[in-house]
Amino acid sequence: MIRRLAALATTLLALSSPAAAQSALFGMETTDETAPLWEGSILAAGGYVAHYPAASEGQFKALPVPFLIYRGDNLRIGDNGFIRARQEMAGGRFELDIGLDGSFDVDSKDNKARQGMPDLDLLIEAGPKATWHFMPKHADVQVDLGVEVRAVIATRLIGFDYEGISVNPELSWSDRSLGGTKLRGYASIGPVFGFDGVNDYFYGVDAAYATATRRAYKADDGYIGTKTTLGVAYPINDRLLVFGAAQVGYYGGSANEDSPLFRDKTNVSVGAGVRWSFWQSEARVPVVR
Repeated sequence: MIRRLAALATTLLALSSPAAAQSALFGMETTDETAPLWEGSILAAGGYVAHYPAASEGQFKALPVPFLIYRGDNLRIGDNGFIRARQEMAGGRFELDIGLDGSFDVDSKDNKARQGMPDLDLLIEAGPKATWHFMPKHADVQVDLGVEVRAVIATRLIGFDYEGISVNPELSWSDRSLGGTKLRGYASIGPVFGFDGVNDYFYGVDAAYATATRRAYKADDGYIGTKTTLGVAYPINDRLLVFGAAQVGYYGGSANEDSPLFRDKTNVSVGAGVRWSFWQSEARVPVVR
């Protein structure tokens, strides 16, 4: 249960919007441009995700995910970033935070391409992210350019294994008032690159697991694919919000397109859910977008 909860917290939140609580999408309704200093929320979400990049099969997941938000003056946790250090350089348009991403564990017996191979463990990815905001930070419409470098860690929750490094430049757009309504929109696109072994984790085949239809393969570092994410959210009130999102991954031109585990150039993932803010502190701070 704990393992699946951690997987959903990273994967479905990343699917819906980069970072654990992207304010453009997940911020609650407010009329005075302030938000609670502390906030406890539950995200009940479900979705379909591919087993791994360029896989031909996927899986459905659904679980509630509790998370805590702290909005300090210089440090923010769970508010538009897993951990966010606000920078006032260039008029506040440059920010540095720690990005979070992840992938579900996969039983190889449930994936035709990987049958007989070791299972894929839950992956947790975390690392620094630098973001440049092209628009003033208080504008409803935001256009951002970010670069995220993450360490990829495989875990069974009784041990951790370093699997490599992922690099993800990304261009994103968000609007907190689509058509002048409370409906919010989010879109992003960016390539993903893998280094120091992470590509081999997905696409490598050791000689011991080679078969007549699956040759041994050593994966190369480099380009994995490009992800495009679209999301919408609607805050019903200052406690309840509903959302939906879709992500398309295109893997044509991948450095490992010739791997026997590379099965489909296009993956589509979808998710939907609700966020309920069950506790908010009386102390409030200005909204930072």
